[in-house]
Amino acid sequence: MHHRTLTCALGVLAITLSSSLLSAHGGLYRGPRDTVPPGGGSGRTPLPGGDVVPPTTGTPTGPSNPSPVGPPTGNPGKPSTGNPTKPGTAGQTGHRGIQITDDLTKWNYWWEFNKDAYIGLRKAIHQTPTTTGLDDHYLGATRQIAQNLLQPTHDQIQNDILPSLKRAIDSTEQRDIVSSCMIGMAKIGADHRDFALVDVFTKRLKRNNQEIQETAALALGIAAVKSEKALDTLVALAVDAPAGRRLVDGRVSVRTRSFALYGLGLYASEHAIPEIKQRAFEAMRSVVESDERINRNIKVAAIEGIGMLAFDHTDAASRAMLEDALDVLKRYYDKKEGVGSQLIQAHCPTAITKLIGRDHRRSDEFRRSFAAEIRGSKKGRRNHNLARSCVLALGQMCSAHDDKSSEDAVYSKLLVDTFKNHKDAQTRNFALVSLGQIGGVKNRQFLLRIVEKGKKASERPWAALGLGLQTFASHKRLVDSRQTPKPDVLVGETLLEQLGKAKSPQLVGALGIALGLCKFQDASELMQKRILKESAKVEQTGYLCLGLALMADQRAIQTIRKTMDLSVRRPSLFVQAATALGVLGDKSAAQELHRKLDDEGRNLATLAAIATALGKIGDRGSVAPLKRALFDSERGDLQRAFAAVSLGGVADRALMPWHTKISKNINYRASVETLTNMSSGVLDIL
Repeated sequence: MHHRTLTCALGVLAITLSSSLLSAHGGLYRGPRDTVPPGGGSGRTPLPGGDVVPPTTGTPTGPSNPSPVGPPTGNPGKPSTGNPTKPGTAGQTGHRGIQITDDLTKWNYWWEFNKDAYIGLRKAIHQTPTTTGLDDHYLGATRQIAQNLLQPTHDQIQNDILPSLKRAIDSTEQRDIVSSCMIGMAKIGADHRDFALVDVFTKRLKRNNQEIQETAALALGIAAVKSEKALDTLVALAVDAPAGRRLVDGRVSVRTRSFALYGLGLYASEHAIPEIKQRAFEAMRSVVESDERINRNIKVAAIEGIGMLAFDHTDAASRAMLEDALDVLKRYYDKKEGVGSQLIQAHCPTAITKLIGRDHRRSDEFRRSFAAEIRGSKKGRRNHNLARSCVLALGQMCSAHDDKSSEDAVYSKLLVDTFKNHKDAQTRNFALVSLGQIGGVKNRQFLLRIVEKGKKASERPWAALGLGLQTFASHKRLVDSRQTPKPDVLVGETLLEQLGKAKSPQLVGALGIALGLCKFQDASELMQKRILKESAKVEQTGYLCLGLALMADQRAIQTIRKTMDLSVRRPSLFVQAATALGVLGDKSAAQELHRKLDDEGRNLATLAAIATALGKIGDRGSVAPLKRALFDSERGDLQRAFAAVSLGGVADRALMPWHTKISKNINYRASVETLTNMSSGVLDIL
């Protein structure tokens, strides 16, 4: 039975969203498993009920608080258009045909897929203990502070961490440990003087185990070590070429091809060399444009891969490739397809947006096209995911709406109308987030009105999030221009007033995050009171802790420490609190985790929480305790797998988790099995 347990989905989501699932592969479970339409066949058997799922190499990108599990891609509680839920298919967790589902329209799904850009955790944990962390995660070189003094050194990585992971992977064929070691090594992304990562990973492609094989393909992309062999391998696997079949001793499976395509996008995004991007693009284009019947997982991976290519707009050759890429995506998006294939097409708008943003010469062409989709002007398009993706895309492609003369005012007005009138709840909710991302006086006024007058359970959380995103972006712009930002008092006081009255944990959590994004420290006292009085509300408490960290309130450290200490057996809250302490620069938090790893880390759920937290906030001092756990023969395989992936996390070369290149602003409701299904998708890997 397949156990992709180190599920990261956005892994904390695995730990957070579902206390019944743990994953090891380095995963981050972010998303709802039931967004996947039935009938795809994940290739892995999910664990039956229970408290723990074996580690997964996946990178779940899920909420640091429990993530909801819900129905397929359609409206909550109803089968999605063209993808009816049938007994025995995804989403059915009850007996006698009764579904137990969660509401996928909740705000925290979006947050868990996108939060890393706002948290800035990696810089915070590598700074000296004396830095405040107030704006450090996006000030960069403009702030004269000593950074990265606590990051593992090059010698430590070469002489200690990489050799330890290599010794562990060579000592066993146990899939969870093997997969976790590969993801851990890939995050480091550097060859050892005695071995190359590409050789370590390609050797595992021949394993007669689907999980190990697909993880090896993905690891090549995450590592992105410049290597002709690595690029050749990814391309051959992605297109099921004869060379790829030789690598796996047979046809390349759907899952391995999909993971190779995601890996190819990750690999090419790391390299500016046009020839590398060209080879990656040609492989992906051949999949998107193929007239053959190709599994939807492979098509979606190719589209998402193109969106990751990050072409250099100043280079002539790269600009030509970008034009080709836009044409490929546009042609596929415009094709007349059935409802099922429209789910695949829904990945094109957000992929296009990643490539060009607001200011490309063709941006207006796509703004008009996406607006037409939202208005329903394109006949025969019945999958709600098309409108959802277009709404998300406009949030990234339009300028601020300050008054009726604003250049892109028509699109903000469309989003307001969409929120008011669209029949799909998820599309309406995404419209509020996009209005916040677009910003401007008019959008701010509208969101304030919804926060005060909208439906408490369904509308106010999304409007609060939108206000938080808008205020955060305004704050960042001032900092980037070396001006001193001030809190938006009207927004802060409005959100604080709502927090004082809110009873729904969903609304309280959203208000906590929004107040944190606004950096409105006047809310700290009330937030701490609610943490201490209502700690049994696990998800709410976790988001309040993170909100305090986002507003950089050092006075909250003791409250959050107390929460973490009391939550070691409530994994989602434990990880949220630890993350908050890491953002606040509390170096004692990692030291306490070291102690807990040795003293309390025998229970799998407990160790999973501690190791996941250390993978997030650990520094060079975390290497020794994680190594002890990795090689402790008295621990189970899953426990050791969690230690392996966390060891790689401590030495991660990147400031942002690798999966953010896929998950950022993605329409997670248009999911397929290999993207995220709460256990075995690419976004379900730590």
